[in-house]
Amino acid sequence: MMGYWKHVDRFGTVAVAVVLAATVVPAPDPTLSQGVRLSAASTALIMGGTMTPTWRDADVDAIMNQFITPTHPAPPGQTIEPVALTTPEEAWPLTGLFRLISLLTGPSSTYGPGGAGWPDEPWWKLTGLFDLTYDKSVQAGLADLEAAMAKYDNDHLVIYGFSQGAEIAILEKRKLDEQYPDGTEPPDIDFVLSGDFNLPNGGAAARLPGFYIPILDFSFNGAEPTGTQFHTDVITRQYDLIADFPLYPLNVIADVNAVLGFFYVHTHAFDVSLASDLSTPPPVKSEHGDTTYYFFETKDLPLFGPLRTLGVPEGLIDIVEPFFRVLVELGYDRSIQPWEPTPARFTPPPVDLQKLATDLIGAIGEGINNAFALFSPPTPTPLPAPVTARSSKPAIEAAAADPEVGPVEKVAGSADAADVDVVPEKTVIDCADAVGTTTTAEATDPDVVPEVVSVDESAGEAGTTTVADAAHAEEAPNALGDKADESPKVASQPDHLAADPSPKAEATQNSSRDSADRKAG
Repeated sequence: MMGYWKHVDRFGTVAVAVVLAATVVPAPDPTLSQGVRLSAASTALIMGGTMTPTWRDADVDAIMNQFITPTHPAPPGQTIEPVALTTPEEAWPLTGLFRLISLLTGPSSTYGPGGAGWPDEPWWKLTGLFDLTYDKSVQAGLADLEAAMAKYDNDHLVIYGFSQGAEIAILEKRKLDEQYPDGTEPPDIDFVLSGDFNLPNGGAAARLPGFYIPILDFSFNGAEPTGTQFHTDVITRQYDLIADFPLYPLNVIADVNAVLGFFYVHTHAFDVSLASDLSTPPPVKSEHGDTTYYFFETKDLPLFGPLRTLGVPEGLIDIVEPFFRVLVELGYDRSIQPWEPTPARFTPPPVDLQKLATDLIGAIGEGINNAFALFSPPTPTPLPAPVTARSSKPAIEAAAADPEVGPVEKVAGSADAADVDVVPEKTVIDCADAVGTTTTAEATDPDVVPEVVSVDESAGEAGTTTVADAAHAEEAPNALGDKADESPKVASQPDHLAADPSPKAEATQNSSRDSADRKAG
């Protein structure tokens, strides 16, 4: 009986350990942003903007890689499944006009033929004359979003919206904030927004709260909330008409720049990225309440976008652009934080004359420097230093003076003699027009034993003997006698050497003759 209870006790201990292990909550991943909660099943509901009712697959990949994944890094074993929602994204009667302009100014991957900006619809529908008005399109898009949320209600949701899609997301965030105030358990939902129409400081809806255009049915519904239980990431680009509207609309230059910014900045949403491995400049990051803000500076003023489209050289634009940038920035107050609701101010901006004068002088100086860089003659490229050719004559003379080396043969070709990198061949010509060759390297290298070509006058056959053989044959009697004058001569051999050959040369000739006689016998 005691053994039985011991067995039960051990079994119970193991069971308790298993239960405890199954209920342990893993430690939070330090790489996740504050307020971001990822479950095993995470879904990103991705909405487009005006003109783009459904994103293409390449656009979805760009949104995931550049905006959603950097702000919502998934722990090991977890992924975020993207879903491209279809929403109207219309604005009667301007949709067709926007498409035509964006065809020239926007990225071709989105607003070119086959891009998301040209959905698979009849041409008469693409004109925009049969579209919904802006407000009705937003309400229809909100219904589409909520239907998708109900479909994935058990998942962690990341809702992405661009332009009109961002306004749809903000409407949903407001509804969730009313339904889940502080102290209640909210659903697991986050937001990522680009081209935010409701950005508190800069969004067009926040600049003109309550403004309404009746013919277009276009409402400016104020700033978005920032004190909810739903984490939000907002990506903003400088000079975007929708998200960086001028604070001082009386600055006409800033207004024109912002209007052109709709086509040259706003529609180029994928030109910036939160991914650290891309070459885009880093944003200015700030946090407040439930929102993290990312502000990207824009290098080129949209004001000169049409000139760039027409092909005006960038160097000419760089001469005047610094000056106009100072004037455009007078329409903004960059000291105000992005989460502060800031309506437009229809008064002249307060100007620090000393700072303005300093900025204008600096901009003019920068333009002058750019002009000098453009019109100054290019700096001539320095010519390489002349290369002095080394003559091979000293080496040949040294070889001639060396008694261990045979007669100095004539180097064929004056060009080879002048170039030390070319190893000329020495030509030996005998009375039978037979040719033997050896190189200068062989003639001057004591370790190389050159071959001397001899010719059998009677048989017409060439026999070869080395200088070493000739050295052993120096003591042999002279078998040639008076025929020494008929021995082969080197073409470059001086007359005094030909008249009085050296003992080594005579020995070589005698050995060659003896070899020829033996072959003949």
